[in-house]
Amino acid sequence: MSEYKSVWVRTGRQKKEEKKLLGRGVKLVDDPHQADIADLSAQVEMACNRLHEEGYDVISILPSVSGHSEKGAVNQGGYGFGFSITDGAVITARRRPV
Repeated sequence: MSEYKSVWVRTGRQKKEEKKLLGRGVKLVDDPHQADIADLSAQVEMACNRLHEEGYDVISILPSVSGHSEKGAVNQGGYGFGFSITDGAVITARRRPV
Protein backbone atom coordinates (compact mmCIF):
# COMPACT_ATOMS: atom_id res chain seq x y z
CA MET A 1 0.00 0.00 0.00
CA SER A 2 1.21 3.49 -0.72
CA GLU A 3 1.55 6.22 1.90
CA TYR A 4 -0.75 8.66 0.06
CA LYS A 5 -3.87 8.10 -1.98
CA SER A 6 -5.91 10.51 -4.11
CA VAL A 7 -9.39 9.98 -5.47
CA TRP A 8 -11.48 12.17 -7.74
CA VAL A 9 -15.24 12.30 -7.40
CA ARG A 10 -17.35 13.76 -10.16
CA THR A 11 -20.58 15.63 -9.73
CA GLY A 12 -23.57 15.70 -12.02
CA ARG A 13 -25.51 18.72 -13.17
CA GLN A 14 -28.45 20.30 -11.39
CA LYS A 15 -31.76 19.42 -13.02
CA LYS A 16 -34.12 22.05 -14.38
CA GLU A 17 -37.58 21.89 -15.90
CA GLU A 18 -37.88 22.49 -19.61
CA LYS A 19 -41.02 22.57 -21.71
CA LYS A 20 -41.54 19.63 -24.02
CA LEU A 21 -42.05 20.04 -27.74
CA LEU A 22 -45.20 22.00 -28.57
CA GLY A 23 -45.67 22.84 -24.87
CA ARG A 24 -46.98 19.37 -23.95
CA GLY A 25 -45.78 19.19 -20.36
CA VAL A 26 -42.32 19.54 -18.88
CA LYS A 27 -39.25 17.36 -18.61
CA LEU A 28 -36.18 17.44 -16.38
CA VAL A 29 -32.88 18.17 -18.14
CA ASP A 30 -29.33 18.84 -16.98
CA ASP A 31 -28.57 22.53 -16.45
CA PRO A 32 -25.15 23.10 -18.03
CA HIS A 33 -24.56 26.12 -15.74
CA GLN A 34 -25.20 24.48 -12.34
CA ALA A 35 -23.43 21.64 -10.54
CA ASP A 36 -25.47 19.32 -8.31
CA ILE A 37 -23.76 20.25 -5.04
CA ALA A 38 -25.94 17.89 -2.95
CA ASP A 39 -24.77 15.00 -5.14
CA LEU A 40 -21.14 16.13 -4.85
CA SER A 41 -21.45 16.38 -1.07
CA ALA A 42 -22.82 12.82 -0.84
CA GLN A 43 -20.05 11.48 -3.09
CA VAL A 44 -17.33 13.23 -1.07
CA GLU A 45 -18.78 11.78 2.13
CA MET A 46 -18.83 8.25 0.69
CA ALA A 47 -15.27 8.57 -0.62
CA CYS A 48 -13.99 9.88 2.73
CA ASN A 49 -15.70 7.04 4.61
CA ARG A 50 -14.22 4.51 2.17
CA LEU A 51 -10.73 5.99 2.65
CA HIS A 52 -11.16 5.84 6.42
CA GLU A 53 -12.15 2.17 6.22
CA GLU A 54 -9.02 1.51 4.14
CA GLY A 55 -6.85 3.03 6.89
CA TYR A 56 -6.32 6.53 5.50
CA ASP A 57 -6.87 9.99 7.03
CA VAL A 58 -8.13 12.69 4.66
CA ILE A 59 -5.71 15.61 4.51
CA SER A 60 -7.29 17.77 1.80
CA ILE A 61 -10.35 18.16 -0.39
CA LEU A 62 -9.97 20.47 -3.39
CA PRO A 63 -12.69 21.37 -5.88
CA SER A 64 -12.02 20.80 -9.55
CA VAL A 65 -13.58 23.20 -12.01
CA SER A 66 -13.92 23.30 -15.76
CA GLY A 67 -14.13 26.40 -17.92
CA HIS A 68 -16.79 26.95 -20.56
CA SER A 69 -17.88 29.70 -22.91
CA GLU A 70 -21.04 30.60 -24.77
CA LYS A 71 -21.84 32.90 -27.64
CA GLY A 72 -24.77 35.29 -27.74
CA ALA A 73 -27.15 36.03 -30.56
CA VAL A 74 -25.53 37.64 -33.59
CA ASN A 75 -28.60 39.81 -34.21
CA GLN A 76 -27.99 41.42 -30.79
CA GLY A 77 -24.49 42.53 -31.75
CA GLY A 78 -22.89 39.23 -30.91
CA TYR A 79 -21.29 38.64 -27.55
CA GLY A 80 -19.65 35.88 -25.62
CA PHE A 81 -18.93 35.07 -22.03
CA GLY A 82 -16.94 32.57 -20.07
CA PHE A 83 -17.79 30.79 -16.84
CA SER A 84 -16.58 27.93 -14.71
CA ILE A 85 -18.49 25.06 -13.13
CA THR A 86 -17.46 22.80 -10.27
CA ASP A 87 -17.24 19.34 -11.80
CA GLY A 88 -15.92 17.38 -8.85
CA ALA A 89 -13.37 17.24 -6.07
CA VAL A 90 -9.95 15.71 -5.51
CA ILE A 91 -9.56 14.06 -2.11
CA THR A 92 -6.05 13.34 -0.84
CA ALA A 93 -5.45 11.05 2.12
CA ARG A 94 -2.49 9.72 4.06
CA ARG A 95 -2.26 6.24 5.51
CA ARG A 96 -2.56 6.16 9.30
CA PRO A 97 0.54 5.04 11.16
CA VAL A 98 0.25 1.51 12.52
